[in-house]
Amino acid sequence: MYQVQEGTGTLVEEGPVVEEKKKRVAGGPLKVRNFQLLFGGQTISVIGDALYLVALPWLILTTGGSAEVLGIVLAAYGIPRAGCMLVGGWLSDRLRPRRVMLASRQGANLIGAALAGVVVAALTSAAALAIDALTFLVSALSLALMRPTHRSAPETSKPEVQRENPPSGREERGEQIGLWHFLRTSRLIQGTLLMFIVIGLVSGGLIEVALPTLVHGPLHANASGHGIILAGWGTGAFVGAIVAGALGKRQHKGLIMLLAGLLMAALIGLLPTWGVAFAVVCMLMAGVAGSIVNVILFTAVQQAIPSHLMGRVMGLLLFGSFGVYPLSVALAGVLSNQLGPASFFPFSGLLLALAMLSGMTQRALREI
Repeated sequence: MYQVQEGTGTLVEEGPVVEEKKKRVAGGPLKVRNFQLLFGGQTISVIGDALYLVALPWLILTTGGSAEVLGIVLAAYGIPRAGCMLVGGWLSDRLRPRRVMLASRQGANLIGAALAGVVVAALTSAAALAIDALTFLVSALSLALMRPTHRSAPETSKPEVQRENPPSGREERGEQIGLWHFLRTSRLIQGTLLMFIVIGLVSGGLIEVALPTLVHGPLHANASGHGIILAGWGTGAFVGAIVAGALGKRQHKGLIMLLAGLLMAALIGLLPTWGVAFAVVCMLMAGVAGSIVNVILFTAVQQAIPSHLMGRVMGLLLFGSFGVYPLSVALAGVLSNQLGPASFFPFSGLLLALAMLSGMTQRALREI
């Protein structure tokens, strides 16, 4: 609610909303109950996803399945997930959520990948998949326990509140822009969509088909070795997120992002060269570079999208990435089966390098 401040005549907000704001300022988001539930539930879910990332490939490869079979199974999983991206983006705009929060997943990926190798090696792939299923229940329960917060204000106070908090220039301009007009005119979004498509075409098959097939076959390692390699990626991604955040408002972040992408491409191409230890080093450094690309690009894109188009544009971008996932895993399965899993790594590195070089020709990406 609002009250008139004595002596000034201005409206002052009071009540539960103010108390909630004070908690956020005093203790940060980790002191807010809803954030605790969301952060905890999603962290557990991501750890479960990492278990699945090791368990499912190992289950197929150790029970007589080939890389091609693994690719077909993962393609079946990826098709409905890609469709959900567009639906989710549309619903996000229509339902007007209070906040769209991107939580850093790297710490959970690090813990989950390392844990996955141990669980699969010590128990079975089926046990790891069962644990993953339980993490979804925990995540759903944490979301169900979240309580919505309501803001109410008297009708007579709306003009005064609007004068105190005028809409930003970007929001005023954004309300006049349609979805297709924005997509046609934004070079940043067009360049980002191309980059997301290439990254999606590379990452799914590389991580979920070619890598476990390489570890199980030419590298002659077990599930623990696979988990350690993935943990290297998670560690690097965690460090890269910190580095990207430290860049702040530094100039030429776009160029830094594209150079990091080129480094990641080179590391991916070299990964299968010298055994498990070298693969861990490559994944560690590629994780740093990849996280820098993700943080800088996502931040720039979300700052550029008008608020009323946020869900649909982000849904389209994610569809560009996840929509090619079935093709990525199927292609990785065929190449790994016919030419060996090591062949997919230089192929992926070359595609990624070409995308980054193309980005360097785009001013909107260079000058982020």
